[in-house]
Amino acid sequence: MKNMKGFTLLEVLFTLAILSILITLSAPLTISSLAKHQEKQFFQTLQFDVMLVQNLSINNNNYIRIKLNDKSYELINGARSKPIAIRNLPKKWYITKQNLDTISFNRDGSIRRAGTIKITTEQSSYNVVFPLGKGRGYINIDKE
Repeated sequence: MKNMKGFTLLEVLFTLAILSILITLSAPLTISSLAKHQEKQFFQTLQFDVMLVQNLSINNNNYIRIKLNDKSYELINGARSKPIAIRNLPKKWYITKQNLDTISFNRDGSIRRAGTIKITTEQSSYNVVFPLGKGRGYINIDKE
């Protein structure tokens, strides 16, 4: 019996307990990292959509705009109300239209109506500001 090599039951249980504690501690870090990546991806998509609407407004005669809803936004082409694309917000996110319900640009690339929208996520709130001029807007983290 003394020549047999291996681990005792107590050693295996101790190792498994340490492993389970490490896994339990690393899970919340992964979830918050995933949420931050989701926020980054959403705002990157929003910026690309705003740039698309601005470029299409310069090159087309159609009235192209982004219509904001509470849980999504739509890219709409022309006077038709049929959207080109609908972008849904993740769960527990919402848009507050402070003084802007559509984002659209003139033929020279300047914004038609300046304003601000607030996007609230699970982690924080962001003010997306569209100033007068040819800029596409910028994002501020709302410190509350």
